[in-house]
Amino acid sequence: MTEPLSPELALVDPDLAARARAALPARPPAASGPVRPPAPSPPAVAPAAPADEARRHPYPMWARATAAMWFVVVGILIGGAAIPHAQDTPRLIPNGAMTTCKPQKTPAPLGPAVTQPGP
Repeated sequence: MTEPLSPELALVDPDLAARARAALPARPPAASGPVRPPAPSPPAVAPAAPADEARRHPYPMWARATAAMWFVVVGILIGGAAIPHAQDTPRLIPNGAMTTCKPQKTPAPLGPAVTQPGP
């Protein structure tokens, strides 16, 4: 009974390598050098049709330019360059001109008033 022979074992033991070579099926001798599989041929590329060009750019140039300009305008508006008072100096409010809410002296009750502790 023959066991499978690993390539490492055939490299180490020349007797096993000779027996393994003898067990291989016979091959016709090559005329020149080692046998190589044929290289795969590259697929034929057809010239690009006008429909392919239209499919690659679904929108006309003027539509893409208009969309790009809208993005620029929105970016400028968000950035604050179009806000007229963004570059002004800060405005100071005089002390007496601004009114604030003053806190009440006693806080308002949050629920029904409890006069006596519970039973």
